[in-house]
This record gives sequence, C-alpha cells and structure tokens, in this order.
Amino acid sequence: MLRTRRRLLAGLPALGFLSAHADDARPLEHIVFGSCLDTHDHPMLDRTLTLPRDLFLFMGDNVYADKGGIPMMQEKYARLKHSRFFRGLKDKPILATWDDHDFGLNDGGSEYPQKKEAQAEFWNWLDEPPDSPRRKQEGVYHAQSFGPVGKRVQVILLDTRYFRSSLKKVPKDQAMLGGTSVPTDNESTTILGAAQWAWLEKVLQEPAELRIVVSSIQFAPEAHGGECWANFPHEQKRLLSLLKGQTALVLSGDRHWCEFSKNGVFDFTSSSMTQKHPRGTPTPNKHRIVPTTYHLPNVGFLSIDWAARSITTKIIAEDGEAKITHQAAFTELLVR
Repeated sequence: MLRTRRRLLAGLPALGFLSAHADDARPLEHIVFGSCLDTHDHPMLDRTLTLPRDLFLFMGDNVYADKGGIPMMQEKYARLKHSRFFRGLKDKPILATWDDHDFGLNDGGSEYPQKKEAQAEFWNWLDEPPDSPRRKQEGVYHAQSFGPVGKRVQVILLDTRYFRSSLKKVPKDQAMLGGTSVPTDNESTTILGAAQWAWLEKVLQEPAELRIVVSSIQFAPEAHGGECWANFPHEQKRLLSLLKGQTALVLSGDRHWCEFSKNGVFDFTSSSMTQKHPRGTPTPNKHRIVPTTYHLPNVGFLSIDWAARSITTKIIAEDGEAKITHQAAFTELLVR
C-alpha cells in the first residue's frame, strides 16, 4: 500500500489553489455541486464533466478515509487528484469543504485526535500554498466572492466537523428512521465553534447580491436520527438569525439522496455522486418543498439568471435529465 501511495503522490503536477481561476469581472451563472464520492470511475462523473460550469463545489465525503488512518487518507486523496474526473474539473474554480468520512472519523467531531493531520491532507489535496492563512487556522472553513458589483456571489464553506460537540445518542430501540442521533438541549454545545462563528459574522458583512452557504450536513429538515443542524437547535437558530436580511441559500450533502427544503432559508441537498441509497426512501421532512426525492447517483446544478434575478436548481442524473427542479426569485431567497 505504501508503495502504491508513493507512486500516486509522485509525478502529479502542482495545480495551485484551484479557486485562483476566479474572475471578478465575470459573474457566476452555472454552479455544479456534489457530495459523497467513493469511486473515481463512474458514469455520473463523466456526465458531470459535460455540464456547463463556472464553479464546482465539493460538499464533503470527497473521499472515504475514515478507516486506515492518515496513510489511507493520503492514498485516497492521491487517487482522487490523479483521476480523470478531478483533472477534468480543474479548468474552472473548485471550492471544497469536508464531512465525516474525509475528516477521518464516521460521525466525528472535535474529539477526533488526528483532525490537524486530516486538515493538512485536505489542503494538500487542493494544493493550498504552504504559507496560506487557511493552513494556519483550525478548521477548513473559508469564503470566496465572485463577479462584479451588482452580480456578486459570495460562497461560504462551513466546517461542521472540526469544532462540533459530540452527538447526543439514544439506544437503538429508540432510534428514528435515520439513526440514533437526537437533538440536544445543552446550549453549551456547538457545531461551528466560537472562532468560526466570529468569522462567519464578519464575512456576512461583506457586500454580495447572493450568498451561497455550503454545509456538509442538512440545515432545514427536522431531526431524523442522522446528522443535521436540528440536532443542535440553538446552533440552527443562530445561523438562521445571522442570515436574516440576506439573499441566501444553503447547499448540503451527506444523505445519499436529494431533496429540496425550506426552513427559513432554502436548503438544496445533493447526494451521492456515485452511490445509490440502499433503503431508497427518505426520512420524514416537513420542510420539503418539492415532493420528489431522488436516491441514485447525481449532482446538483444551480443556474443564476441575473437579468431575471432568479435561480433554478436541478438534480441531474446519469442520463443528463433533471430529476428535481425548483425555481426561485431573489426576493424569495431573502431570509426573513
């Protein structure tokens, strides 16, 4: 394994931090987003490369490296970086955050002892410069703005792992359909942590006509037994409060199915890029705004119509067809 990893790591050209392609003079019109990538040779990935794209967002579980430690993580990232899919994406900006499997611990949070090492491998994958401030901070959260005045899009990528408090669990005989995680009433617990919250408050003061918040876990649905913001209701309320008055939306992954929700703010979930959901049915979600859910490999596709001041969000399948579609005017995206 070690020889294989070294061979994969060697000979790969330095890509530079891929968001360096950003052009302030050119507005974003097409954003492709996806999560949960467990193989690099799949028809869905080939389909993804055919979509018009100004930006690609990796929303977490970009590799499955929660077993085998840091050496396995290095190998998985090297395979992704060397893949036809990743190389096909690098002609345009790429931004990324992580979820539990690429963080290094299933359902993991701040308790993970190798989180600093995992963060270093995350930035190595993206060729973040050695002297970058992002390497020096704790957590992989970051933000970037695109486009000229009047058409500015701020993309905010949250880190829902590095600082997150332990999940509250119940016995299996009390589990919900999605698992054994339940909401906590302990308001000293956190998802983002103090430093990230302070940073988020600051970046939300920067000018933008549209804000896209990337969260590896779902924001809008009620608690369902799996991981979601509703497991920390005080944190969910805090984020919604911060977004009030903003023209904003959330993009999320994790679930291995797709659904569109709204709970104060739109939450468009796309998952998985390469896996089908084994159960084939979603957990309950009273905030679902489109009755259709989709459980086969997919990516999300977000189009911005600057003239009409509206967005259209689609779930694109292997056949190139849209399985879920929703259109919303900027006025509907205003968080109240």
